[in-house]
Amino acid sequence: MASVDLICLANSYKHNRRCVAGLRADGGGWVRPVSDRERGELDSQQYQYPDRSEPKVLDVIRVGLLNRRPQPHHPENWLIDGSEWKPVQRPASKQYYAEVVADAVSPDPLLFGGAEHRVSERQFERRAARESLVLVQPGEIAWHLEPDPQDGRNPARVKFQLGHVEYDLPLTDPEFRRLLSGLSPGTHSTRELRIPQGRKLLLTISLTEPFNGFCYKLVAGVVVVPQAWDLYF
Repeated sequence: MASVDLICLANSYKHNRRCVAGLRADGGGWVRPVSDRERGELDSQQYQYPDRSEPKVLDVIRVGLLNRRPQPHHPENWLIDGSEWKPVQRPASKQYYAEVVADAVSPDPLLFGGAEHRVSERQFERRAARESLVLVQPGEIAWHLEPDPQDGRNPARVKFQLGHVEYDLPLTDPEFRRLLSGLSPGTHSTRELRIPQGRKLLLTISLTEPFNGFCYKLVAGVVVVPQAWDLYF
């Protein structure tokens, strides 16, 4: 495989590097480009554009890929070929891209098969995960910044509702982490994060690498739906 155009839906912190994921612009589903490191995280020179800027959510990116590199917990992984990533459109604006994103939104309130905040690694030893990335459109949503994080813990969290299920998950989206870091500890509304009133939001949910026997659920990307796309959401 030479290259693929991806609609970026996450450029997330991962072990002091990044994890990028998106939907194929041709409707072919999720792709998580990974390096040959043990956990697949990307250095800045591996995911930046030629001008040294970096992909943002809803950019359409042309990424060079070598071959599939699935893991039992991450079936969407593809090994990058080391070529520079190129912006195709920043941000995506065509109606076709809106349709691809809208078609990927999951109606299932049970993330990766359950309402818990983590999935046992043993589950993937018996049967590989069907997916480790999912796009959802939450109902009620709030943003939480924990006071005085210890041991390097991520203090940013997202509280949201899918159907009858409530979630409280870590936030690893760099832009929204930055917005939240400027606020006082506690729970905040979407308006406080400078998101225009009435804008629809999508969340990219990802499973982590295994840690102490579990893969944890987290919010890897926050998508502010463009107003021109409202018809689809």
